[in-house]
Amino acid sequence: MPRYSEFIDRLLLAPKLLGKLHPAEPLSYELTRRFRELDEAALTGGAPAADARAFSLVRGALLYALDELDAAHRVFQDDSSALGSYWHGMMHRREADFDNARYWFRRAGRLGVFGRLHELAQDASRDMAKQPTWDPYLFTGQCEQAKFGATELIPECVALQRAEFAGMLAHCWEKAAITQPQA
Repeated sequence: MPRYSEFIDRLLLAPKLLGKLHPAEPLSYELTRRFRELDEAALTGGAPAADARAFSLVRGALLYALDELDAAHRVFQDDSSALGSYWHGMMHRREADFDNARYWFRRAGRLGVFGRLHELAQDASRDMAKQPTWDPYLFTGQCEQAKFGATELIPECVALQRAEFAGMLAHCWEKAAITQPQA
């Protein structure tokens, strides 16, 4: 796992993080409050972000992980890049708005990070492992099936959701060019 700031590293260890496919409320109001109080330096561990747009996606990603979907939606909707569109699709999938999620995935197109996502998903899903690369449509279809009765898919979907998030967060962190000071 990449080393982020102390806050993010601790957040990523939360056992219930991204544990629900379609959350109805925030993971923790206390964590959300603490997150909202952090300025950029505290969130990055003191390292400045070279790319403000990518750093905005990091902030949106953390809201997404905290199950703050309305706030994450606002961040992703304000970013018209392919990465912003992809996050927007991820957010709609968690809202169980599957057709809208697919729309945003089409707008995003195929991203360079898909290879990383596919690699992270290998252990989570035999179906995804069979694909030549990451397939957001396959994953969205599985989430849709789980929502409408195929409950046996929920553990696999949660594992894929966590893998997708980990890869996307790492990618955006790298794009923001946040480098931790050497100790």
